[in-house]
Amino acid sequence: MARSGLAAAVKLKQLGAIPFLSEIKPINELNIDAPFLKNYEFESGEHTEKILDSDLIIVSPGVPINIPTLEKAFDKGIPVWSELELGYQIVKNFKSKIIAVTGSNGKSTTATLIYNILKKAGKTAILAGNIGQAFTSFPIEKDLYDFIVLEVSSFQLDTIFEFKPDISIVLNITPDHLNRYNNFDNYIKSKSRIFINQTENELSILNYDDSICRNFANGFEVKKEFFSVNKLINPNIFVNEDQLIFHFPARLGSAKPRQARLGSRCIGRQEHLHIKISFQDLPIIGLHNVSNISASAIACYHCGLNSNEISDGILSFSGLEHRLEPVASIKGINFINDSKATNSASVKTALQSFDAPINLIMGGSNKNENFSNLKPFIKENVRNLILFGETKDILYNTFSNVVKTYIVEDLKKATEKALTVADKGDYVLLSPGCASYDMFKNFEARGRKFKEIVLALQK
Repeated sequence: MARSGLAAAVKLKQLGAIPFLSEIKPINELNIDAPFLKNYEFESGEHTEKILDSDLIIVSPGVPINIPTLEKAFDKGIPVWSELELGYQIVKNFKSKIIAVTGSNGKSTTATLIYNILKKAGKTAILAGNIGQAFTSFPIEKDLYDFIVLEVSSFQLDTIFEFKPDISIVLNITPDHLNRYNNFDNYIKSKSRIFINQTENELSILNYDDSICRNFANGFEVKKEFFSVNKLINPNIFVNEDQLIFHFPARLGSAKPRQARLGSRCIGRQEHLHIKISFQDLPIIGLHNVSNISASAIACYHCGLNSNEISDGILSFSGLEHRLEPVASIKGINFINDSKATNSASVKTALQSFDAPINLIMGGSNKNENFSNLKPFIKENVRNLILFGETKDILYNTFSNVVKTYIVEDLKKATEKALTVADKGDYVLLSPGCASYDMFKNFEARGRKFKEIVLALQK
């Protein structure tokens, strides 16, 4: 009975089904209006056998599919779908083209940037999925949208059935959610499910610079196109000194003059595309965001947008909260909120994004990740490491022989400590490398608290 579950229940009821809601938490722990619940049959505090009387089960992403109730459902042959699959079943025969973005890091930024480019170009579009609003919370049954941009998580992909994006994007694959998956291989298999229903009529855009993504779609029928910031790998996209350059030829093929086709789907004319953007003009920092911008530009090129539309959409993008977000400067020390960095790969990316010493704040709830791969990056880029939360002792044992390390009791103490040990010109970077659930509801709450603390210190 959270965001996607409630949206699914409302949509199913609108479409004439009879939803039954089941929530493991007690009802008094949920932020749901009492009048809403009067319209639905529900249970809370447990999952009972009544679930197994269903024709179909929609499972929320946070629910592991190996819980006893769902194992019984599988044994009984009851279909178990993600809310993502429910949305797809509603729109699969409509005009809307689906762009699905997945990967371990950068999904939200890339999906939002694609949405921004499309909207700036005058297209009707929605942004949904694992970001913001649930897929089924929009009036998708009315066939109103040119494009549906979805951020897709591995948890959602675990329970798809026919879900098939017109364009899939895989940004990177690094260890994550190992408290949910038995091993990294299982996590990789979960991510690869984004291709299982795609054919040669659909397209997948893959990061050649990521060793796993490079071969990720092998064995699947989907058409593949790669992006890379290395000109030797991808001559269509490359970095030339301080410029990002896109250069794609016109490819009209047999399409009509005003349109091109991705498989059997009309997606608009594919014109010659030539864009040069100075790094100084890019709205988001870091080489990882150069990759995210590259993937977004390719997707929008295949949606028929021209050079001006794509460059305007990129340059008007303001970035996302909690992703390398500048907060304030205090005594010449710059504070950066990267609360969305919930794994070591995100921290590595953040550490490579600045040209001055970093005072790094890490810690949070444990996802069974090995952080030792960060040692060389912390040794090279970090002046001081400040630790808090459930993983503080694990992180201390990993890094205390690499960098000056402090343990504090909470985020407020960590931020205050960082201010006292940082030098003028340094960065103080909250890039926790861990989930937030030991002390905060989510990474957004953690990031907002950090900003609140910093702004109070500034005053």
